[in-house]
Amino acid sequence: MTATLGTTAPRSGVDAAVTLTGVRKEFGTGQHAVVALDGVDLQVAPGEFVCLLGASGCGKSTLLNLVAGLDAPTSGRIGLTTSRPAVMFQEAALMPWLTAERNVELPLRLAGVRRGERRARAGELLELVRLSGVGRKRPHELSGGMRQRVALARALASAQGSADDGAPALLLMDEPFAALDAITRDVLQSELARVWRETGTAVLFVTHDVREAVRLGQRVVLLSSRPGRVVREWAVEGRDPAELIEDVTGRLREVISGHAAA
Repeated sequence: MTATLGTTAPRSGVDAAVTLTGVRKEFGTGQHAVVALDGVDLQVAPGEFVCLLGASGCGKSTLLNLVAGLDAPTSGRIGLTTSRPAVMFQEAALMPWLTAERNVELPLRLAGVRRGERRARAGELLELVRLSGVGRKRPHELSGGMRQRVALARALASAQGSADDGAPALLLMDEPFAALDAITRDVLQSELARVWRETGTAVLFVTHDVREAVRLGQRVVLLSSRPGRVVREWAVEGRDPAELIEDVTGRLREVISGHAAA
């Protein structure tokens, strides 16, 4: 089949799908203010797969919400070359009254895509995530792993609008496999890697699992404990996975230990 979300080659003149510059996020005011993120600089290139790693509470999900436009930074700047990044959460959050096909169609319908075209796209995307035979089933008829595949297809459909004008597509993923059993998680990690290669979608993937980050990402970015700051980055290509996992795990432990001793 033909991939539905562009290619890994960036549009002329576009060198980043998203750029964060000096991003700070505070919750509350005055003495009760909590700084979740402070001075975050990060760039994700078109078609790049970046894993954002850190301990619980370090601001990973907050950062993702800021990029998605679900919240605004207190200061700093977030630049997007795609006007509508797609988001996938830990829960599939499918509409229970809609079939799998209609769930995938929903963002296309909201974007004003005509019925025939959105049905064709939904069929292509379900085939892409290897669910071509379940389009008429409702979420309660599907396993947890299958529901997450439908959620992935829906997220890709949402990102489609960004790719239509030649801009890089961007997919934001907040620990989407954390609630699944180990075998299903392993399968879906492989499927996500395959889908990413076929579509060329830029991915910013939040996880606390070092092995998952090294397995999926082209680049692993480590945030400090609160307030979250970028403290280290690793390029995955050309590195021995076991060695890299040990390196990243050691640095993560240092970050956690340093926070506990503060």
